[in-house]
Amino acid sequence: MSDARTQEIAAEQRVVDRVYARLDVMREQASALAEEGNKRAAAGPVAGLVERDAMAHRAATQLRALDAEAEGLVFGRLDFDDGETYRIGRLGVRDGVEPLLVDWRAPAAAPFYRATPGAPLGVVRRRVIICRGPQVVDLDDDVLSPDAAGELRLLGEGALLAALRRSRGPRMRDIVTTIQREQDEAIRAPARGVTLITGGPGTGKTQVALHRAAYLLYTDRGRFTDGRILVVGPSTVFTTYISRVLPSLGEESVHLRALGELVDGVTATRRDGAEVARIKGDERIRDVLTELTWQTPPTAPDRLRLVYAGQVLTLDGADLPAARRRVRTRCEATGTMPNAARSTAAAILLDALWSRVDGRHLDRELFAEEVGDRGEFRRFLLAWWPVLTPTAVLSWLTDPARVVGLGDRAAEVLAASYRGRTDWSVDDVPLLDELTGLLGEPPVAPRAPEPEWRLRELTTGTRDVQTFVLSCGLREGWELYAPGLPTPIALAGPAIDNDATVAAQRWAEAVILREGHRVVGWTDGFDPHGEEGYVPVLAEPLPVAEPDDDPSIGDPYLHVILDEAQDLSPMECRMIARRAEYASMTVVGDLGQATHPLAADSWPVLLGRLAKREVRTLELHTGYRVPQVIAEYAARVLAPGIAPTRSYRPGGTLAVRQVDDLHAAVRVAARQAPRETTVAVIAADDAADELAGDELAGLVDVPGVVVVPASLCKGLEYDHVVVVEPADIVAAEPRGLNRLYVVLTRAVAGLVVLHRKALPAVLRD
Repeated sequence: MSDARTQEIAAEQRVVDRVYARLDVMREQASALAEEGNKRAAAGPVAGLVERDAMAHRAATQLRALDAEAEGLVFGRLDFDDGETYRIGRLGVRDGVEPLLVDWRAPAAAPFYRATPGAPLGVVRRRVIICRGPQVVDLDDDVLSPDAAGELRLLGEGALLAALRRSRGPRMRDIVTTIQREQDEAIRAPARGVTLITGGPGTGKTQVALHRAAYLLYTDRGRFTDGRILVVGPSTVFTTYISRVLPSLGEESVHLRALGELVDGVTATRRDGAEVARIKGDERIRDVLTELTWQTPPTAPDRLRLVYAGQVLTLDGADLPAARRRVRTRCEATGTMPNAARSTAAAILLDALWSRVDGRHLDRELFAEEVGDRGEFRRFLLAWWPVLTPTAVLSWLTDPARVVGLGDRAAEVLAASYRGRTDWSVDDVPLLDELTGLLGEPPVAPRAPEPEWRLRELTTGTRDVQTFVLSCGLREGWELYAPGLPTPIALAGPAIDNDATVAAQRWAEAVILREGHRVVGWTDGFDPHGEEGYVPVLAEPLPVAEPDDDPSIGDPYLHVILDEAQDLSPMECRMIARRAEYASMTVVGDLGQATHPLAADSWPVLLGRLAKREVRTLELHTGYRVPQVIAEYAARVLAPGIAPTRSYRPGGTLAVRQVDDLHAAVRVAARQAPRETTVAVIAADDAADELAGDELAGLVDVPGVVVVPASLCKGLEYDHVVVVEPADIVAAEPRGLNRLYVVLTRAVAGLVVLHRKALPAVLRD
């Protein structure tokens, strides 16, 4: 190593040592904060428990952030033409007022990603600091203003290429050290509205989406924290692959879900074949589901028989279906959902029974009251009109006779997809979600009034107050409570005597004023313990919570990031639109990789399915992952009208071989891949199952080798990829060429294509 490089590394190491020393102090402070909270809780008043919880939460958050160093806390340096120097890192670190490290998301760090020789933004030198934990191992410099470089030492060549050449692991890494200008613009785009990020394979779309989530949390943490950002990926394989990126950036307050996990209680990983997926993904299936919710459950009784006034009253045959149709007509007129329709069903049944009664001397209201209270009638009603669950209703589709409006062929195909299955497919999840809305919730049983004896009893515990309350506690002196809290927000010091009401009120007025409210008077009231106190009269009334402020109403997501969006069916779009109705969105995708039979042909069509109109579009033109030789080969199968991605990366290897024994050739190709790299064997789904079976057990024992079905490889990347029988991949689904394009672009170093059948025409020389 040259003396210049050694000296520069030593200089950067001294700064990194200062950062880690400060980090140790910050950890000690966070631990002390948690310990102080525990001490306050043990000291006495209930308020100490609230303080303890708040302190413990804050301390835990700080410790998680401090421990999210991942592959190097310090990774960059900016030298400006005015003499200023910033170090860039995964989080911000200060030593008093001096910034030791600038968070990569801060505005001051933007030039690290956006400065170019043509627009240096005041940057003379941009340095990438390569660390292994706290140890500086290498440096790489870019000179953006050569005339201003002066005595600055310059080292290295190409931090980006060095990062791209690194071997892939089983999880996606963050790209925080190598974000490029166009990627940074997408990451830092405003949160409001819809941001559409498009680009071909290897342009970093997914990385941009995840770093965007971290950026939004940094810029507006108060709004987006506590799971208010939802990231949706195409499969559990994909979400597992990307799962370490956000924690490595110090962010864990994000919901990461696959499409098959968006309905509570359901985890679906299996995909249906193209014909079934087309039926389930079409919006026409909603009419089938609507009809299904009003049909007679398979377990419902088919006869109601009872005796009244010596007469046998019976409903069966055509009577019960006719009654069910009347229930539906009445409910649809009033907007009543099936699960809330039992009272309507009871009234219709009683009407039908009354029509069977022979005797004008009987009273209609008395009949309804007496029969409605009978055990046999209530038992029949519960069985004939049960509360339905989405999973139970969807399982009825094993009977093609229940599929109304799709035609005999489609009805049989749909029914066959459910027979003999004990699990749900990803394509079923939007149907379950749709059924949740179509069925509705059962009505809440009315709460019985509190008996008088309970109102007279003494009860223990505190309750929330509805407004500010000032009271004089027996032990603590004057206490001030805020709306919605059972514990005081402030305690008056000993200078205010318990009898000095006026002084206490003045003190409380000052505290309330700091909360943003002006007190104009006082009235009598009660604190959370039921003790007498004083309630302030405010110049402006407290705001009344709007329905949207209630977290129990709808999904609380404020921003939804949708990856691989080009593949969404209309029904999947409806499922996501429900979760993003009031949310801003980041939509990420590539039309060239659209493989679903009902995928949208254009972005405006897709955004219309998501019920979004106004959009800002950012295109990523440069591919950083797929080597040029592989990118050019894969581009042969691109659909007309879709421009190929411009590859930044040189190198890579490509081999196309026609063989007689595919299995033997796969074993050889996998074993010839360099060790300490990731290797994927990708084939059509049926062939992948065979390759992963016992016949090729020797293959899966090779370290780093995995067998991946073609339908699950989207968004993944491997050092070396062996593609098996491209013709079968193309033939497996209507958009087979698009699927093959996805498969061919998973390799970042070497691609081997093995075939026994003739290659698709676009790949023949």
